Amino acid sequence: MIIPALDIINGNIVRLYQGSYCMQTNYGEPISLLKKYIQQGAKIIHLVDLDGAKNPSKRQSLLISQLIKEATPLSKIQIGGGIRNAT
Repeated sequence: MIIPALDIINGNIVRLYQGSYCMQTNYGEPISLLKKYIQQGAKIIHLVDLDGAKNPSKRQSLLISQLIKEATPLSKIQIGGGIRNAT
């Protein structure tokens, strides 16, 4: 099983080069890519709030909630990055 992962900074999907926040490639907003992965049959999607991981006061809770609503019930969401509870 392949599990797509979306790393998010400032509301955009990014890819960090060797984990460096200074060297990132931006792939745009996450909702359309999330929907694309679901249409392609993804049963689990891994989301990482890199802003929240670096600074818990900058969690992207509203965006994460929106992505969860877009994905369910078709896919399960695994979340990381500064998340401390389910609310």
